Amino acid sequence: MKKVSVPEFNKWENKIKKRNLFLDVGCWDGKKVLDISKKCHAFGIDIDKQKISLANPIIKNKLKNADATKKIPFNKKFDWVYLSEVIEHVENYDALLKNISNSLKINGKLILTTPQSISFFQIWDPAWVKWKFGGPQHYHYTLNELKEKLLRYNLEIESYAIGGSFLWVISRWVNVFFKYVLKSKKQFNWGKPDGFCDIKIIAKKIK
Repeated sequence: MKKVSVPEFNKWENKIKKRNLFLDVGCWDGKKVLDISKKCHAFGIDIDKQKISLANPIIKNKLKNADATKKIPFNKKFDWVYLSEVIEHVENYDALLKNISNSLKINGKLILTTPQSISFFQIWDPAWVKWKFGGPQHYHYTLNELKEKLLRYNLEIESYAIGGSFLWVISRWVNVFFKYVLKSKKQFNWGKPDGFCDIKIIAKKIK
């Protein structure tokens, strides 16, 4: 398990081959699917039917409304599964990871990103604070927790990066202020890519 910089981690897309199959779990309106479709055959699923309805017509037939903890509704084995900022919202993560593993080819790759648990400083994340005051679930994981959970389903971490600098954290809270207090759509993204609060993982299906 090798630690790399965020810019180095982000080069995973350069390894996608034209014949590959790609699945975005939690695809929202399919922007990632649309982007990756330029490289290979890409598909997506999301539990929110309304989000999928906003997708570009070019890819709408590649997206399905489904709950990945119950079933991944494609009769395919994928070379890549993309699970970005999703697992922290899922109560039954075992079912999710099991279904993802079953959908991956042997040696296929899972790209996973999720907030990192930081003892005594969970409040770096506005969504975690909202959860603690009655909002939707927004769990934080440690790297070791994720390593153990992934291995349970034959997914072995090859490399990881940690993103989200202190300035990035400040920008998240400023964005909350602009969105909910000022009712503004203005958003900020400050700081360097490497940091301490967002885990980025590339894991391989080993068997």
